[in-house]
Amino acid sequence: MIKTIVVDNDALIRDIVQKILEDNSQIELVHKAEDGFDALEYLEINKVDLVLLDIGMPKINGIEVLQKIKNLYPHIKVIMLTSCKDKEIVLKCLNLGADGYLSKDVGCEGIIDAILRVYDGEMVTFPKVSDLIIEDMDYVRKQIEENTKSQKLTKRELQVMSLISKGMSNKAIAKHLEISDKTVKNHVSSILRKLSLNDRTQIAVYTLSNNIF
Repeated sequence: MIKTIVVDNDALIRDIVQKILEDNSQIELVHKAEDGFDALEYLEINKVDLVLLDIGMPKINGIEVLQKIKNLYPHIKVIMLTSCKDKEIVLKCLNLGADGYLSKDVGCEGIIDAILRVYDGEMVTFPKVSDLIIEDMDYVRKQIEENTKSQKLTKRELQVMSLISKGMSNKAIAKHLEISDKTVKNHVSSILRKLSLNDRTQIAVYTLSNNIF
């Protein structure tokens, strides 16, 4: 049995997930956590194989919980189950080690299928989310093929790219590098121009696709 917990501040969602999983012979829902702290406390003393994790929660958001789980319990599989389809958030979660990313409208069979596939070692994203990423990957691949790297990036620009790929905002990057927000924006603009990319998401995809860091 795949011991699973669901983490969501919405009681209705927790109950729906319970209903979906209760008749499945391969999956056992062992805990319903109302927030990230509840989930982390449970994981301290109980064996869990997989976590279904929402993002938009009070006290501590799902991205922070994901990071803590992967740092403390790297063997535990984590599937983000959320209504958020923002490309940067998707990439940030995958970069932090999420094993799957599902929209809450994926349906009953979609959730069960994702749990089974992720437990077997696959990476699973709901198609609508995958399309968002693939769009950027196709564009970035084209830029790579056209050798848009010919203009060298500076050391600082490479640092900014690395931090963008980790999901950090301009403000967070500025604080980390001890430079101004405006300077970060200038670096981002320069990176976009040199690599012929359109936005921060494509910078993250480019960085990850090329194993730059």
